Amino acid sequence: MKYIIIPIIALGFTLCSLFGVEYSCIGPEMFPHFYGSPFVYMQNNLGSSMEYFYSISGLVLNVIVWSIPLASIHCLLEYLINRTPKPKLARVFYYSVVDVLVFFSFLNLNMAYITLGRGFSENTNYWYWNMDKESASWGMKCHGEWSFIQFYYQ
Repeated sequence: MKYIIIPIIALGFTLCSLFGVEYSCIGPEMFPHFYGSPFVYMQNNLGSSMEYFYSISGLVLNVIVWSIPLASIHCLLEYLINRTPKPKLARVFYYSVVDVLVFFSFLNLNMAYITLGRGFSENTNYWYWNMDKESASWGMKCHGEWSFIQFYYQ
């Protein structure tokens, strides 16, 4: 069960953009903002501030990236819990925190579903976005800024 819970929590961390990169593009045209954690997985819609488009490969790569430190933290905490004088109390506290994180992840997944743009259109590539190639073809220069806790749901 823990091998399913870790990617769920990692997906929650990705969708909430706890740590992330926001790519802004400057140039002669309007261009969407892209968000990464660290890989680009989301862009906003220029027509609506409440609609976002998601990249499937970006989400999968970010879940893998977040799962590695979460699995390491899990192993470390399990080791430390087994070494404590009252492991049952520590284990109850640990699993309570995990339950809160799983709830938080499903809450983020629900929010992403609400802001999902147009479903899956047939003319849009949801598997991979080449932001550099697209911005170069429009004459835009994009730069990313690392941020802690991005608030893009406005």
